[in-house]
Amino acid sequence: MAKIRPFKGMLYNQKRFSDPSLLLAPPYDVVSKDDRDRIVAAEPYNVFRLDLPDLSDCLGQEPAAGDKYQCAARILRKWLEQDVLLQEGKPAIYPYSIDFKVNGNSYRRKGFITLVRADDWLERTILPHEKTFNKVTEDRFHLRVATRAQFSHIFMIYRHISGLSDLLSGPASDIFSVQDAMGNTHTLSRISDASVTTQVAEAFSRHPLYIADGHHRYTTAINYRKEMARRFGDDSGEDPLYQYTMAYLVDVDDPGLIVLPTHRLVRMPQGLTVQDAEARLSQFFHIREVAHTRNGSSETVRLMKEAMAAEDVQSIGFMAGVDNGIKLLSLKPEAREKLLKITGHRELADLDVVMLEQLAFGKALNIDVEELEVGRDLFYEADSQRAVEHLGPDLMLFFMNPTQAEQVLNVADAGLTMPHKSTFFYPKILTGIVMHLEQMPGR
Repeated sequence: MAKIRPFKGMLYNQKRFSDPSLLLAPPYDVVSKDDRDRIVAAEPYNVFRLDLPDLSDCLGQEPAAGDKYQCAARILRKWLEQDVLLQEGKPAIYPYSIDFKVNGNSYRRKGFITLVRADDWLERTILPHEKTFNKVTEDRFHLRVATRAQFSHIFMIYRHISGLSDLLSGPASDIFSVQDAMGNTHTLSRISDASVTTQVAEAFSRHPLYIADGHHRYTTAINYRKEMARRFGDDSGEDPLYQYTMAYLVDVDDPGLIVLPTHRLVRMPQGLTVQDAEARLSQFFHIREVAHTRNGSSETVRLMKEAMAAEDVQSIGFMAGVDNGIKLLSLKPEAREKLLKITGHRELADLDVVMLEQLAFGKALNIDVEELEVGRDLFYEADSQRAVEHLGPDLMLFFMNPTQAEQVLNVADAGLTMPHKSTFFYPKILTGIVMHLEQMPGR
């Protein structure tokens, strides 16, 4: 099963910086180029200069950096030589908790950062729930080859392991706490006791891990492992670091493991009216009016959530245009049977996003999600109020329930994959909170 190991974390030198929040960043794939440049301009030592490099950071320097990946490698080497970054002396695992609020409720998500061996998908020690695309992995691959380091983490979950929480709750030394831009508090500590880290590793030797966020980064880790093995063969020892990738692990039963829904805003097909859309949807759904009018986005969201929570069958919210009210689409029993036949798997038929794409989009409205241009014809929105506020005269809003973490595990166990944007694990992990230096770049 999954193989994990402690590592000598690379951290920012706290003696040099009074505000570590300026050094860290959100995941690279949720920010725009302008956001990246703004963050780096505010703090030149921000981790984005390594994890989201730009060749302009090295322009005018000699010798020439070559490309943005070599630029990142040069900056990393310089920061290590100047003690901006420090590598710890003993291998450790790093407990990492996040305190946050959702819908007025307070939560704490507890996990830990470690190294995980990047086994091939077919070995099924690490299980995905999404498809990956080779083009997306190229950027991360070139960055890791150039820097021989990792600055961000793959988010993985695991089924509850008896006794593990006691091990992770034992003596640990605090490193720092920091607030992100959303007001969430991130706290990092370390456990370097070899007897504890060994027991933690042994606990996972009988269990698989499941990817929550970071499918493309894990694919990159597999490709990197194979490339390093091709280059170095057996010269790197019996268990070389290039076989591993850095990951943040969380128990699926952790009360702070929150998955938010991702709502869909879809442009109305040309020539289709709201009345036409509802008539077509009625083939598969009972349509009930929740409210005739909308009284502000917060009130609309409240009414919709209450209506969906009261249903004992699969249901999604529906709003269209600007004058129509709030509707609830509840799956008809015969449509449920049709969905089971289409998918061939109960694990998929149980997912609201599959119900939406297969029945509401594919069968009722004749919409092929793969042909829609995201940002023009299709919009994904995790914030419920913003989803309602963005609803225009030619748009339809499908208001989703969140996918449950247990459903993610069930789909992965069955060897299946979910549609795009089926999950939104919140909050996101901070890039740079602890990093992994495999070896000094250029060696």
